[in-house]
Amino acid sequence: MSLVLLHPTRPLRTGTNLLKNEGFLSRKKLSQIGILTPQLIQIDNDVIIEEFIEEGNLYTFLDRNNDMSFAFRVGKITRKLHDAGFCFIDNKAQNYLIRDSQIYRTDLGLIQNQATEYMKSLDIGIFLASLLDLGDGKYQQIENFFLKGYRNKDSSKFVMPYLSIIIRNIASLVLSSNHNNLAKNLLAKSEI
Repeated sequence: MSLVLLHPTRPLRTGTNLLKNEGFLSRKKLSQIGILTPQLIQIDNDVIIEEFIEEGNLYTFLDRNNDMSFAFRVGKITRKLHDAGFCFIDNKAQNYLIRDSQIYRTDLGLIQNQATEYMKSLDIGIFLASLLDLGDGKYQQIENFFLKGYRNKDSSKFVMPYLSIIIRNIASLVLSSNHNNLAKNLLAKSEI
C-alpha cells in the first residue's frame, strides 16, 4: 500500500532482489527491447562495478544544453519499458547516462516486472520531478518533449497514467535542489 497516495500496491521487491536486478539478466532483458545499459564488469554481494560513462547524466546535460531530443528519447525508452511489462520505479534523470549521443540506463535495482497504471505513474512522475527545478523555461520544454516521446505510438488513443502529476509534485519536494525554480514550475501549466 502506498501510504502517500493511499493506493493499494504490492510492496517492491527489495533486499537481494535489488542486487539481482542490477545483474546480467535485467541488462539482457533491457537490451532485448532496445534499452542500453552500461557494461557490467563485476557484481557480488558487496560490489557492483559498471563501465564508466564519461559524458555524465541527463540532468546535468539538460541543465547545460538545449537539446530536448534527449527528453523525447527518454520518453520513448520509458514507454518501451512499460509496453514490455516493466517499470524502473527510480526513473530519475540522474539514472540516464550519455555517451556519444547514446542514452544508457543505470541503477536498475528497483526495476519491477509489473507495469500497473500506478507503477507507470511512478516512472513518469519521478522522471519529471527530477527535472522540475531547472530554470529558464527548460522544465516546460522537457516535460513536453518527454510526453511526446512517451505518447509517440498511439497519441490519439493515449491516456496518461492517472497519478503522474500527483507523484511528480510530491517527489519534487525531495528531488529538487532549487526551490525557487521548483515553485515557478509547479505553478506553470502542465501537459500531463
